[in-house]
Amino acid sequence: MDVIAAFFLSFFGTYIYIKLARRLGIGQLIKEDGPDLHGYKQGTPTMGGVVFVIVSVAFMMLERSPSYLWIGVLSFALLGMVDDLSSLVKKDAYGMRARTKFIVQILISTALTFLFIDKDYVKIQGIGVYHIGWLYKIFAILLITGSSNAVNITDGLDGLSSFTSLTAFLSIFAVTYSSGSPERSLLIISASLLGFLFFNIKPAKVFMGDAGSLALGAYLALIAIENDLEIALLFFGGIFVIETLSVMIQVLSYKTRRKRVFLMAPIHHHFELKGWSEERVVFSFTAFNALLSIIALGWLT
Repeated sequence: MDVIAAFFLSFFGTYIYIKLARRLGIGQLIKEDGPDLHGYKQGTPTMGGVVFVIVSVAFMMLERSPSYLWIGVLSFALLGMVDDLSSLVKKDAYGMRARTKFIVQILISTALTFLFIDKDYVKIQGIGVYHIGWLYKIFAILLITGSSNAVNITDGLDGLSSFTSLTAFLSIFAVTYSSGSPERSLLIISASLLGFLFFNIKPAKVFMGDAGSLALGAYLALIAIENDLEIALLFFGGIFVIETLSVMIQVLSYKTRRKRVFLMAPIHHHFELKGWSEERVVFSFTAFNALLSIIALGWLT
């Protein structure tokens, strides 16, 4: 019942939020260096991720999920809200300075790691367990920060980060279910995200903003840590990894060779500029992430 309730609360909450956001002028600002194809999205209500975050956190607390899961989601959502609001106040699509935002992400990840995560090993299913001592703390900090950034980078097309996150969450739930310890918070956040997704598919009536994408990425890393799936996350979140690598490759190539590898990074924009429709990119990326998740399921179950 809690999963069904989470879906409907998110669905109706998002509907109400859209009406409120339009009245308050909480609308998306389009980056000047983004694809010309996205101009029509200017003014679409943004920061809608606060709805599914609030619903998810409330039910996680009721379900008595590990506290660092909902604290992590809430902390990164608050950072995302500050970034979103900064963009709206400055009327600048870029919001907070990238360096400032990254430093705060590192600080939140560090606090979560040292306060709540008591591990010193990495498990590679089917191969072995590797105790790495204090290096695990650094690994966890980078994983949480990197995952939150990766989902944030992917959140550039209608429904893209929502669909790909769902494939990751539901696949990880299948792993926890098969192990005999189903993680219900995965169903809760998936149901909440699905309620939001009804309004986020093209043409999107609302965007999740950094408040949603940073929170989803942080949760993905934390749930992987909780279930010893840090390495498997490369498959469950494969699209997020690819999107992040495309940005890194583009920046490195341009700085060292003054040449671009992609027409535009992240890579979803590259395919748009190649002539793919937004729907085709979203479907293809979601299907690819689902395929990687199925491969991981075959490995882990």
